[in-house]
Amino acid sequence: MVMWHEVPDGAAEPPETVALATTRWGAGPGRALLLHGIVSAGATWWRLAETLAEEGYEVLAPDLRGHGSSPRADSYLLAEHVADIRALGSGWDLVVGHSFGALLGALATDADRRFTRRLVLLDPALDIPDDRFAAGAEEEIALATHPPSARAVQAAHTAWDRRDAVAVAAAAKAADASAVAHTLRDNGPWRHTDVVTRLVVPTLVLGADPAHGALFRPRTGVELMIRNPSVRVRVVVGAGHAVHRDRPTAVATAIRSFLW
Repeated sequence: MVMWHEVPDGAAEPPETVALATTRWGAGPGRALLLHGIVSAGATWWRLAETLAEEGYEVLAPDLRGHGSSPRADSYLLAEHVADIRALGSGWDLVVGHSFGALLGALATDADRRFTRRLVLLDPALDIPDDRFAAGAEEEIALATHPPSARAVQAAHTAWDRRDAVAVAAAAKAADASAVAHTLRDNGPWRHTDVVTRLVVPTLVLGADPAHGALFRPRTGVELMIRNPSVRVRVVVGAGHAVHRDRPTAVATAIRSFLW
């Protein structure tokens, strides 16, 4: 559930929010919210957003606090990230989150059953062993501190569309390294799988291929489906952690099938 701050008299108060910058596509009547991961931005969702817009959705993709054009903040606790997202509204027809954004989508849905009718989690960052988390956090902080050029991103991901390389490079350049560091370091240990066991809305998890650096473990997927009948889990074969950029057609097809 979303955490609240403690004040001196022991009462709880809601986390302070910041007004997130957003990118929009389409005009509806469906409503979709896309949540990016660490060192990313809303504009990186361009391909899936355009697909959903063509299929009748108004699509909103925010920049998380400390990312993209959104304000920087004094604190980056999970509760505050979730509060920012919930301030964008509820009653979404579809919420899609990638990595850290998938965790935030799950937390927001757990906090408010009306938040979305359907939830899709792309290689979600739910439960990461401490040693792997520490190494991964340092990599993400370094990425925000020394952002790569679009050419470097394209060289590392030769199968990506050029627009993906450009958008990812721009997002890394816009991310605040301090915000990235606090988001990761101030929220450990990273143990959040249980939140998915509590979800009551239909939820689709699309995990990356374990042979290509997946965060989400297939074993966890099996356990989730046993514990929660609302959850379906599939592995996107051949996709790395950025499943929606590595295999965009497969991801779009899976989401389309889930919606219908």
